[in-house]
This record gives sequence, C-alpha cells and structure tokens, in this order.
Amino acid sequence: MTAWYEESFGKEYLSLYAHRDLAEACANISAIHALLALSKDEPLLDLACGAGRCLVALRRAGFHRLVGLDLSADLLQAAAEALTDEGVAEAPIVTPGAHDLPEPAPQRVVLVQADMRRIPYRDYFATILSIFTSFGYFEADDENEAVLRSAYDALRPGGVFLMDYLSRDWVIDNLVPEDERRQPGRHVHNRRRLSPDGRRVEKVTTVTPDGGEAHQFRESVRLYSESDMRRLLAAAGFRSVAAYGSLSGDCCTPQSSRLVLVAHKEPCP
Repeated sequence: MTAWYEESFGKEYLSLYAHRDLAEACANISAIHALLALSKDEPLLDLACGAGRCLVALRRAGFHRLVGLDLSADLLQAAAEALTDEGVAEAPIVTPGAHDLPEPAPQRVVLVQADMRRIPYRDYFATILSIFTSFGYFEADDENEAVLRSAYDALRPGGVFLMDYLSRDWVIDNLVPEDERRQPGRHVHNRRRLSPDGRRVEKVTTVTPDGGEAHQFRESVRLYSESDMRRLLAAAGFRSVAAYGSLSGDCCTPQSSRLVLVAHKEPCP
C-alpha cells in the first residue's frame, strides 16, 4: 500500500494549501532569524521544503547557501520554478547516488529529491529547518526517530535544528471534526479524527470538481508531546533543547497551538 505522504503531496496539494502563501513564509523566516540570529553565509537545509516558499523567503532575507530536500518530484519542480522566478540562476533537482551533490551558492539553490530519514549529507549544515509540521508522518516510531538521527548527522558540530511542529494538547482540545469550503471550480470537504489509540491525528480531504468525480487525499501525523520530543531529540544526540509556543519565541503553554523546538548538536571540544 502506498504511504499517504507519497500520494498526497502532488500538484493538487499546492492549490489546497494556497492560503499558505509567500507573505506567511517571509514572516516565519523573519521570526526564526530573530529567534536564532542565524548566519546568512553558512549552509542551511529546508527539510521537507515542498514547493519552496521558505526557500524563496530565505533568499529574500539574504541567505546565500540554501539546500531544499523533499520526496515529491512535483513539489520540487514547483520549488525550482519559484526560485527561477525569484531570479536564482540555478535550481538543480538532484537525486543522491545518481548525481554528485552540487554546492549551494549565492546564485544556486540545490534541490534534493530524497527521503528525510536519509539526508545525504554529513556534518555539513549550520542550520536545519523543519517547518509546518513536517514530522511524525511515518507509522512506526522508529522511522520518525530516524528523521531526527538523520538531521543530527547532517548538522556540523555546533549546528542548530529548528522544528515547527503541532501541539498535541491543542490539537486534541481543538479538533474540528468536519469543515468544507468552496474553491474556484470545486468543493473541498475535510474530515478529521484521532486514531483509535489516540496517537495520531488523521485527515481525509475530499475534492469534488464541478461536474467531475470526487477524489480523496489522506494525512496522518503522529501526536508527540513536548516531553516525548525532548526525549527523542536527546536520544538522537541533540543537547540544549528549548521549546517555544511559536516561531516568535513565545512561551510554550498548554494553550499554544504550535510546538517549536530548537536543538543543538554538540560543538567540537
């Protein structure tokens, strides 16, 4: 059976989430930069970069050595087009093993088609960003944990990993079982529920084009608590884990809708 994330992140995903636009991405990157005071001249990975909104926002903010990684060929193609429209001279899409991985540069953003459990870099990035709940996709906990180990291995000593993740308690307390909306030329209906064991939040989106046949997209994300995430990050090797309730650095409380984690790889002695 094909995994949901292999089916759902195609071209139609872009229009379903069109409300998550470049202005939002620019605001998020501005908040992250203020929170972490990132160097703009060191290698940065946008993990699960999708269609490249954050990469474009990072470019606009002056970051010069950018890599995006995603599994979806459709979303990476959209990212390449967005970066080209932004004036980037080169936005190659490369597959590990089939090509040597080019170095990111001021006029080259490297797009890597790969699984986030197997990031094809070692001790390379100063920063890795995981934005908009790009964690918890896998059914088995050890597969989700492999993502954290892979991120740890890809960071250089002293590097920082920021994850923008959902807040388990907020999701459980505020779950909207059903909603619908009109988009141009189609009707969109969402159903949400917790899995029977309460460990995942599941969403089924039914898209019905005017005069056409309905088709569905699934999403399923593991619900980890803050204490779970601290434990998993520590097990992956990270130290000095901080938790926030937003990308702006607000305190993390049970009322926070997001869980933002900032974890560091030990510097060299």
